[in-house]
Amino acid sequence: MRRLYRLSAKISRLLAARRTREARARTPRVAPPDEAPTGTAAQEWTPEPLDHQQAVLKYVIANVPHAIFWKDRHGRFLGGNQNFLNDTNTKVLENLVGKTDFDVWGSKNAECFVRIDREVMEGGTPILDVEEPLLRPDGEQRFLLTSKVPIRDERGEVTGILGIYADITERKRMEIELQKAKEAADAAACAKGEFLTVMSHELRTPLSLILGPLESLLSSRDEPLSPRVRADLELIQRSGRRLRRLVDDVLDHQKIEAGKMQIDWEAVDVGELVSDMVEEARPAAARGGLDLSIRVDPELRRVPADRRKLEKIALNLLGNALKFTPPGGRVTVDLRALDGLFELSVEDTGPGIPADRRHLLFQRFQQIDASATRKHEGTGIGLSLAKELTELMGGAVGVESEPGVGSRFFVRLPRAADFLAARRATAAPEPPRSLDGAGTSEPPPSSVNLRGFEVPPAPAAGAPGAGGGAEGPRVLVVEDNPDMRSYLADILSAGHEIVLATNGREALESIAAKRPNVIVSDVMMPEMDGFELVRRLKGDPALRDIPVLLLTARASGAEAVGGLDVGADEYMSKPFDPLELRARVRAAERLHRAYLELAAKNDELAAALEQLSEAQQELLQAGKMAAIGTLVAGLSHEMNNPVSAILMNAQLLLRRHRKGHGLPDEASLLKALGTIERQAIRCSDLVTALLEYARGKPIGREPCDVRAALRRAVDLSAPRARERRVHLETDGNSSALPEVLVNASQLESALLNVIGNALDASPHGSAVVVEARPRPRGDIHGVEIDVHDHGCGIRAEDLSRIFEPFFTTKPPGQGTGLGLSLTHRFIEEHQGSIRIESAPGEGTTVRMWLPARQTEGAE
Repeated sequence: MRRLYRLSAKISRLLAARRTREARARTPRVAPPDEAPTGTAAQEWTPEPLDHQQAVLKYVIANVPHAIFWKDRHGRFLGGNQNFLNDTNTKVLENLVGKTDFDVWGSKNAECFVRIDREVMEGGTPILDVEEPLLRPDGEQRFLLTSKVPIRDERGEVTGILGIYADITERKRMEIELQKAKEAADAAACAKGEFLTVMSHELRTPLSLILGPLESLLSSRDEPLSPRVRADLELIQRSGRRLRRLVDDVLDHQKIEAGKMQIDWEAVDVGELVSDMVEEARPAAARGGLDLSIRVDPELRRVPADRRKLEKIALNLLGNALKFTPPGGRVTVDLRALDGLFELSVEDTGPGIPADRRHLLFQRFQQIDASATRKHEGTGIGLSLAKELTELMGGAVGVESEPGVGSRFFVRLPRAADFLAARRATAAPEPPRSLDGAGTSEPPPSSVNLRGFEVPPAPAAGAPGAGGGAEGPRVLVVEDNPDMRSYLADILSAGHEIVLATNGREALESIAAKRPNVIVSDVMMPEMDGFELVRRLKGDPALRDIPVLLLTARASGAEAVGGLDVGADEYMSKPFDPLELRARVRAAERLHRAYLELAAKNDELAAALEQLSEAQQELLQAGKMAAIGTLVAGLSHEMNNPVSAILMNAQLLLRRHRKGHGLPDEASLLKALGTIERQAIRCSDLVTALLEYARGKPIGREPCDVRAALRRAVDLSAPRARERRVHLETDGNSSALPEVLVNASQLESALLNVIGNALDASPHGSAVVVEARPRPRGDIHGVEIDVHDHGCGIRAEDLSRIFEPFFTTKPPGQGTGLGLSLTHRFIEEHQGSIRIESAPGEGTTVRMWLPARQTEGAE
């Protein structure tokens, strides 16, 4: 509602102009003698009378269909129009002026109003179209659409606020009702889609039991069929295939509606594909007395397309033309190249389509002739599916028709090679599918076209006969449907020993009694489904080698991926080809047999690998013990020197006391006690370093003044520097260092470690320089601390190991090798970095960087 803002802004300007003119009217201005109006504009322009401006303001405020109010800087009402007075039940202006929102609306409503007022006046910018809830005293919930703008004086300072609002309660109620209706419609659509999907899946099992045995009967050469029986079986087969296509179409529609249909792009020879389909349809056209022909543009070669979906599109267009064209008519299929496109068209000499009915052609479940006496059967799915599949591939469909003459349906799709490359780069991979649209494994595309036009398939050559004995590889069939279980047993009985189970639990019991060579299992079963059966088998080392072939009525790629992900070796969808099922079971047998042979030959290798693994474990344990021995030896050596010095000085003092010589003079006593103290501190430092190294993380972090930490570290290192006769210097630029968020004691320990190493490495009379400076890294502020010495430097081969625990370049007994390792861990735990620059004879610089503590409000 931008007009609310424009209206409120205009009223705000009128109020400000009114106040300005009133102020000027109260202060008369006398022009200086040398100031006189010049020019025509100065002579002709006269200010608009104040009374007229006030009249305009009053008229606007009184007649707008919205409530208007204005307040002072402190939120007290200064005025409002009659609509606002009615809403607040103050009736007259005198009852409103001077009151606040808490007085007018009550505390439950006022808090929100006052908060928005404060934002407008403090920011000086309008706030537009805010939906504010309002609870009236009678308990009614209302909704206001409010815009608020600041009121400024002649100096531009905010002196108050002006608001204007409209009551949108009815609109909000309608929106809520509309949302509820939309949610109910979505729920109904979801329920419809789920129902269609479930029913379509459930139809696959009985379809398998219809088409599978029919395929076996019609292709068998062992038992010849009479012409009458064969004709009846072929009729049943054609009807079953038609029903399967309808199920597939419904599932495709549900996928498209759910946004789950994907395009599997490849380069397709469209001329060869469509020509094969036309050749397979010729017998059906001949039976109907139709002339079927095809024209292919020689320029048209391979095009980017999804082969399965392009077949379905062409199948629907050609099937419709053959169905609606009367005997003696003509159907022409035409493929031609256009600019960047190719066009597949199917033209017939059928009855044509009236102009007022053509809009129904590509709508779902719509028929041109929907009467009870219609001549042609159909569901109204085919053309709508063809349209949606075409649009998914970036194309378009159309129709040209004239009643009594015929119709021409056409599809135009991209044919540029770069289009295919771009689509392949962006398209998500789709699980491999078969060519008949059902997710099933079927023969090559030509047989798909045969089934599509209900033309009898040629007898399969070399199909194995029925029968079989109880000898041969053991196949466990797991299926809860008794008819399907019996059918599977009959298909696989030739040359196999068949064992039956009704669910996964029974299958595990049968496997425990005797191992099968192959398992053929359904997915959806009671008590334990096929997925859980596969998980149990593949999770058992003794059974994971048994090949498992899953059968399911769910044909989606996601289901196939799920089945293979849990460990299944094969995955087939219902309805399936019996010959293919036999072939897959035989292939699984061969692979399993080869696996067992390979496993037998590799027994010696497995034993050798086990011995090698044991030897590796022994070596690893020996290495651990050696490392512990080295550590203990090093620690013993490090502790021995300070402990010896402590004992020697303590024994010297005790010996003098026992012999009656008394204590030595004060200087000697202080020297001995100082030695004891230093060596005890060294032992304490060693133990502390070991504890800190074993601790995973610092105890806690707090804001730390880097300058103060540096000063304490330098002060603590000063006696050591004097003992080494090394000059310890600090720079004078550390006064502006930002704080860091660290464990303060660990920071001091890290600084002491680095400074101590520098002092130990420095010759007498040299200097160790400690510098610190602010140093950002990208958008992150931080502190960089450098410690530089003029010692002997570090060799390149030692630099790569300098942060390893217990590695030291100092002579034996003079270092633990833990100081720099602890410092490195501390710096990394605080997202910092440490770098050592050194060369033999040139000294060493240790450069540490820590991120600064982020202040409140920082990004």
